[in-house]
Amino acid sequence: MLTFSAGAVNAWGFLSLGGVFTSVVTANSALTGVGLGGGDPTLGALAALAVLCYVLGAAGAAWATGRARRGGRLHPSGFLLLELLLLWAVVGWWLAVHGDPSGPERTAMLGTVAAAMGCQNAGVRVAMGAQVPTAYLTGLLTGAVAEAVTARRIQWPALVTTALLILGAAAATLLERLLPGATPLLPALLVTAAWLNTHARAGTRPKP
Repeated sequence: MLTFSAGAVNAWGFLSLGGVFTSVVTANSALTGVGLGGGDPTLGALAALAVLCYVLGAAGAAWATGRARRGGRLHPSGFLLLELLLLWAVVGWWLAVHGDPSGPERTAMLGTVAAAMGCQNAGVRVAMGAQVPTAYLTGLLTGAVAEAVTARRIQWPALVTTALLILGAAAATLLERLLPGATPLLPALLVTAAWLNTHARAGTRPKP
């Protein structure tokens, strides 16, 4: 659900929030350089903002989750709650302006969803101990290819994760064409479902 939602958020950000991605830091860093080189300063500034907000979201989630872990009260759904609050804030804002935000509003929405994606990636890594990312796949796919060539072993989780990201982006793009006002609802609902699922599973575990 998280990977599918990440694909949807990235597609929506690219199509509706300025032509940059919300969690693909490599691409956004390159676009920042394009802006610095004078190719497209506006696009470069948006990409730089996305990178900055992603870093802030990742840092906030990592700090909060790490602090909870050190205190012995880590709840694996905590970072998802923060992420879904950010996503739902954007949904509410998007609906309030009838899917037609002004330039500054669009930029603020981009920063908010980029922070949500940073929160998701850092939270998964710290809270769940997962080494499989949910919102960026360059390293994952590179490792899968290297493993296939050197060890003759197919990394199915990496392939499934890649496919889910692509499908999430495709779903958001299709929704953007058919019901553009509803597109941000897709990732918000998916992350909410993931939070409810994780929260329920944590609640059913036996206490030590």
